[in-house]
Amino acid sequence: MSTFLSLLNHHGAELEPRRLNPDISRAIMAMSRCRTGALGHVQWGCQGCHHDDRTPLSCGHRHCPQCQHTNTMQWLARQEAKLLPTHYFMITFTVPAELRKMAITHARCL
Repeated sequence: MSTFLSLLNHHGAELEPRRLNPDISRAIMAMSRCRTGALGHVQWGCQGCHHDDRTPLSCGHRHCPQCQHTNTMQWLARQEAKLLPTHYFMITFTVPAELRKMAITHARCL
């Protein structure tokens, strides 16, 4: 289990759903149920030895670190291949306190 999913399982109840936009709420719900059995199971059976094995289903959400790890790594390799041979910088800024609630609930607009 990834570190993110561990944190989500331990502290997910502390999140306030009304403060999250619907996309984030759906992602959290999917990831918290991933491979727990809440989404069902797939059953594998061997006809030779009659051994059965049940495996919990994954959520398949595009942001889930368990489901999409391989796809994410392939995407990252493709993006890194496109980088120009130069230095990149990231700029971070803080949203004023008065705008934070709107920024969380209307992230796409901002």
